[in-house]
Amino acid sequence: MDLLLQVMETRAAKVQVAALKQVAARAADRLIEAKLLVATGRIPVVAAMDGYEDEPIPAEWCSERGQYGYRDSIGHWITVEAGEIAACAVDYPLAIARMLVAFERAGPSRPSPLIDGFVWDIGTIRLTGPKSLVPVWFARRLSDPAVWTRLDALLERRPPDEVRAILTSTPGDRLPITPNKRNVIVGVVDVLGTPSKLAISPQALGARVFPGQVQRRFPIDHSEDCGIVWLRGEAITFSGDKQRHLLQSLFAAYWSKSPVLRVAAVLEEAGYGGQVNTLKKAFGRRDDWRSFIRYDDGNCWIEPS
Repeated sequence: MDLLLQVMETRAAKVQVAALKQVAARAADRLIEAKLLVATGRIPVVAAMDGYEDEPIPAEWCSERGQYGYRDSIGHWITVEAGEIAACAVDYPLAIARMLVAFERAGPSRPSPLIDGFVWDIGTIRLTGPKSLVPVWFARRLSDPAVWTRLDALLERRPPDEVRAILTSTPGDRLPITPNKRNVIVGVVDVLGTPSKLAISPQALGARVFPGQVQRRFPIDHSEDCGIVWLRGEAITFSGDKQRHLLQSLFAAYWSKSPVLRVAAVLEEAGYGGQVNTLKKAFGRRDDWRSFIRYDDGNCWIEPS
């Protein structure tokens, strides 16, 4: 699936089959067998065999020979086999159908282009919980400023009534931030049910689109990275990496029913080093952590107040 999403992110939206197999032969074969990648002409570019093979050169069509090739540094004609420059592209209607196979979906049978080659209207899907259907788009190359500018303008012209999910092949850490919170942009890789299949998890996507409806443990729970701790419904946010690592250690002990840890060990594991030797120093000027963390005699533990 990573390979498929990488192909979606290429500028030309197609790649040489030979190049793809050099990167990941087994994955490429499986995608072609599944018809997620389909033949689409040629990309007549090769690496010259008589020089440094890191600089591509064009392969030209010779009508006399009836073949592609190029001339080497001394003028000899080098034949290029058709298979070497055969190209493939993503079958987007099939790929999108596979992504949404677990959802009740309504809309056109094929995705409708909104920005040709980059953004498609998929229709609507029903997420767990909400009563209404949620409109869904799919977009690629959102880290490209030109593509993002066009999408941003489209979002301004076509705001959703309530909320819209925009699925994308662009990795989450490369997504621009949109001020319009009704457009929820979600990287496909972040909501797959399993890494080896293209089916999106309804639970994972629902949590991204409607985070307020996620079922949480009571009286205390936390996000996966411990960047948010929910204490009796109140959200407490922690932005520092070391603070989150500290909380991960404490919560791991709490959920395992062996909550008490040594303060020194927790601080060392979180990466604070020798200069920070108390929880008070670790959390700085804030004191909201005291509402669920206790410490005594060199020990510390989670205990919601």
